[in-house]
Amino acid sequence: MSTKVLIVCDSFKESLVASDVAKAIARGISAADAVARCTLMPFSDGGEGAIEVLEQNLNTGSSPGGHRVTCSTQDALGRPISAEYFRFKQRPAAWIELSAASGIHLIEPKARDPKITSTYGTGLLIKHAIEQGASEIILGIGGSATNDAGAGIIQALGGKLLDEHGTELTRGGAALQGLATLIPPEGLQSIKWQIACDVNNPLVGPKGASHTYGPQKGASQNDIACLESALTHFAQKIKDTHGVSIETIAGGGAAGGTAAGLHGLFKAELISGFELLCKMTSLEEKIKACDVIITAEGRIDHQSLTGKVPISVAQLGKKHRKPVIGVAGSIEPPYQAYGKAGLSSLFSIQDGPMTLEDSKRNTARLIEDTLYRVWSLYKSIRQ
Repeated sequence: MSTKVLIVCDSFKESLVASDVAKAIARGISAADAVARCTLMPFSDGGEGAIEVLEQNLNTGSSPGGHRVTCSTQDALGRPISAEYFRFKQRPAAWIELSAASGIHLIEPKARDPKITSTYGTGLLIKHAIEQGASEIILGIGGSATNDAGAGIIQALGGKLLDEHGTELTRGGAALQGLATLIPPEGLQSIKWQIACDVNNPLVGPKGASHTYGPQKGASQNDIACLESALTHFAQKIKDTHGVSIETIAGGGAAGGTAAGLHGLFKAELISGFELLCKMTSLEEKIKACDVIITAEGRIDHQSLTGKVPISVAQLGKKHRKPVIGVAGSIEPPYQAYGKAGLSSLFSIQDGPMTLEDSKRNTARLIEDTLYRVWSLYKSIRQ
């Protein structure tokens, strides 16, 4: 009897997109078991890859559920690029991936600097969607290169961030230290905002945006102190002008504080990106119908427990008593916590000492080889 395998994986950042990860997993399983029936379901926690998830799962019937829209925008350093967002067919809504315009993968490592990177390009995508008739904006905010609390989005939509002399602030998180007057964009009162967010970090503090995510975006210790001060000042201005406290809201630190900024200014609702996509794609029904689940992501560590794809998938697998095998480029403790969450086992794809760059160059082969070994064991146990 063939085994029904559901492959639900995220991307391996800066290496393989989720769809290629799923294909590599399926190749490894097929090499070990020619009759295994693999269903590939590249997934996302609401950030990078969400458009692919929507396109693959909403356009399977005779009536498409939506389509990609391409428009001109800017990357986080203000350089011109083209980017896409997803427009739903059945309702006036658009899913915007912040990483499509303001993603860290678009900025070469030496040029990464969260003091000056901006979400302005994401704001241009949102502006285009609204001009095309969208009255509901769903913003997935993983993978950003920014730490500006969404200030660039506000500027792109026509808002004003002025210093004490009435001059428009330059873009980037550090400039927010000089904010004296915040004038919101006009004409957006009817827009419904949702932020697809799967982390719990607040805007500021030791677990906030600057301290937690700043270093991976290129911030030095001095930069972190500067950005922390800037975001604290921005939060105070939001409280002064809108009466909303955004410093400690759970998830507010996502994407360099974009979640907090848009919540404070536009009353954006912070929701689980994974749960939202889960409902849209009927993931839970697919889990009920399978025999075993394979999940994967580039890195599984303590932050994965806050709602990343592998752990969220594992929790659903546990709910329906399905074995869940996890695969990652690197894994770190707490291993017992992963087991309690629902992961039956967890494997690293490394097959020997190698540099990070070697691992990135060979990710597809390493995943395929790992799944061959893992599935050979699983098959022998089942027999």
